[in-house]
Amino acid sequence: MPYLPSRVGATFFLSTVAVALVLGCSPIPEFSEASVEEVYATGQEAYQRGDYMIAIEAFRRISVAWPLDERADDALMGLGDAYLDMDNYASAEGEYLRLLSDYPRSELVPEAEYRLGLVYFEQSKRSVLDQTTTKDAIAQLRRFLRDYPDGEFSDDARERLAELRARLAQKDFETAMLYAKSGSSTAARIYLESVAIEYPNTPWAPRALLELVRSYVVAGEKAQAQETLARLGESYPGTAEVEEARNLLADPGGSEE
Repeated sequence: MPYLPSRVGATFFLSTVAVALVLGCSPIPEFSEASVEEVYATGQEAYQRGDYMIAIEAFRRISVAWPLDERADDALMGLGDAYLDMDNYASAEGEYLRLLSDYPRSELVPEAEYRLGLVYFEQSKRSVLDQTTTKDAIAQLRRFLRDYPDGEFSDDARERLAELRARLAQKDFETAMLYAKSGSSTAARIYLESVAIEYPNTPWAPRALLELVRSYVVAGEKAQAQETLARLGESYPGTAEVEEARNLLADPGGSEE
């Protein structure tokens, strides 16, 4: 949901006449004669209706002309949110970082930390592509949850963190399958073990253990296959992966299909 600055919300209720006077006839107002209250109200109103360029001009004006005003940190948050909504991630990141740097005592700091995580989250790619931004998002959301474990945005941060970890697990699992297909069983097993150990709470962990069982069965390494099945059954009892792994051991020939 779009952010709407709230600490000085009274200014939002400035009359529409005052806002119109600030806007005038220009699509991008100059605000040369407007007060900070009028500029702030204009930015909020423009953001609400999706006129992000006007909102950016208004909030930028406040950050430059009135950096000590009580609305200055709200203006930076508004800038970051407008850029984020426009998918301008570099600019959004810069504004959130500026808020954190210039106004470290602001009550908006927790939200800025969270939204910085969103910047990286939105940039994270599908599992088949580079996962650098996924790792950046994980690091930032972990930092946020470390500092604000019970904050307003903590539940959402945890959900996004789980999704990001699942992406990394999927990436490693798919890499393992590529190695297995090419006949590089040792490399495949390394990646499968990584998925099982590093991402145990993702759907890819039981699948990784199942594929490890399959690898050992195909190689005729029955003891390792049974040991891995035991791990699978203990960690993920009652799952389809456990049943399939048992079938593999009961019918080794079927594992090669």
